[in-house]
Amino acid sequence: MSARNSSADETLAGVLADRIHTDIVASGLQEGDLFMTLDEVAARYSASRTVTREALSRLRALGVIEGRQRRGVLVARPDPVAMAERWVPLYCRRANRNDFAVLAELRYVLEMGAVGLAVSRATAGQRVRLAALAADFEAEAAGEGHTPTADAVDLAFHALLLEMAGNPLLSGMHRVLGEYFAASAELDPRPNADAAIRDHHALARAVSKGDAGRVRTLLEKHLASTLNREPTEKEPRP
Repeated sequence: MSARNSSADETLAGVLADRIHTDIVASGLQEGDLFMTLDEVAARYSASRTVTREALSRLRALGVIEGRQRRGVLVARPDPVAMAERWVPLYCRRANRNDFAVLAELRYVLEMGAVGLAVSRATAGQRVRLAALAADFEAEAAGEGHTPTADAVDLAFHALLLEMAGNPLLSGMHRVLGEYFAASAELDPRPNADAAIRDHHALARAVSKGDAGRVRTLLEKHLASTLNREPTEKEPRP
């Protein structure tokens, strides 16, 4: 196949994938329902088998469909967290200020939006764990600052805040936050650990008291300091 034909097939496959995706959403089919066989898809959309296979492959990669031998193309249920796990490492593989800022804003919106649910739904055991993680963070960060171990505890603390909301998508997003912290460590290896220690303890106390307003105020201050950081010497201003 020539390069020109290959490029044309890629374009057609993208268009076909979009059409199939639209039709699946409009069809009302549920997870596990049969959409069509490959031959039926090719016939229905007047596409070659090559283009059809590529279009279906793209939709499988997105979690929209899955193929079952002798059954055909089945409707699937995408996992947004798994998808985020795939794109974030590629998105922030080059550590620069702009990428870092976008991830910091994602974290800010995610955690601030979860405060009300987290405080109202937190179990007694989760409150105890949060206080323990605050103490662990102090033990790790008091001397050396944000070491890899301290950063891991920091991540666990914020992941637990999301877990408290009782929403699997929110709790799963701590994997995305892991990439955020990796970028943070490279761009700013020695943030103010003393302030972070105080913030973690204060947040844990406010959660324990069920004071959502206080948690929101503390968390906004804690996260806003990251949003407002200046570029480091490693990265000049654009």
